[in-house]
Amino acid sequence: MKNFIYRPIPRLLRYGLLLGAIKESSPPNHEDQDSIPQILDVIKDLGKATESGVTTAKQKVELWHYNSNLVFRPGEAVVSDATIPN
Repeated sequence: MKNFIYRPIPRLLRYGLLLGAIKESSPPNHEDQDSIPQILDVIKDLGKATESGVTTAKQKVELWHYNSNLVFRPGEAVVSDATIPN
């Protein structure tokens, strides 16, 4: 599950690196010199917009990991806050 969560964002940000390299190797008067910076701005904005979602997803994966490693001794019970009397 963790691999599905992490893959799209780094791939998206790698496109920025690739486009930067294309811009660097393009001749000065090529149309890429005008369009690539605009595309790079869009990619950066998308990366920033997805940061909170990535953080949330990482926390969920970490919680699932902790949950899968829980070991209870015989006779132990899990009590949630909803069942504790006030």
